[in-house]
Amino acid sequence: MCSNCGYSGVGSCQDSFAELSFYTLAQPRPPFIHQLAVDAYAAQHLDESMSPIQRLFGLMGLCMVCGHGATGYDVQMAHVAKSKDPKRADWPLLEVRRLSFQMNVGDVLAADDRDAAIRQWVETTWAAYEYAHPIIRKFCKPG
Repeated sequence: MCSNCGYSGVGSCQDSFAELSFYTLAQPRPPFIHQLAVDAYAAQHLDESMSPIQRLFGLMGLCMVCGHGATGYDVQMAHVAKSKDPKRADWPLLEVRRLSFQMNVGDVLAADDRDAAIRQWVETTWAAYEYAHPIIRKFCKPG
């Protein structure tokens, strides 16, 4: 069982994410649903060894989707723009907490409607990070 996301299916959660990626990368672009899956998976696998960008970008994507109706393509473009931020040294180092998630990559793979399941995965993962919402919302603001 994955100690981060709670996945307990066949193989590892990384193997299952690779399988899901085959599906998401084959979908039309935009809306680029693959970015949503990447960010949900990343947010569920944070650890203390990660840099600020690794800790923040997945949650940034979830915030944009859940709070602003962004598409995966919108999130990808925001990641590109934010990665060029000259104030990177001032980015917050988000505290990593062990959380319990309602869904993981295995649930998405098992769903009949994977696109809808990815959206639900994003929403439930974002909800689990309630403690980080103010930090991430501020981080998402331009300037």
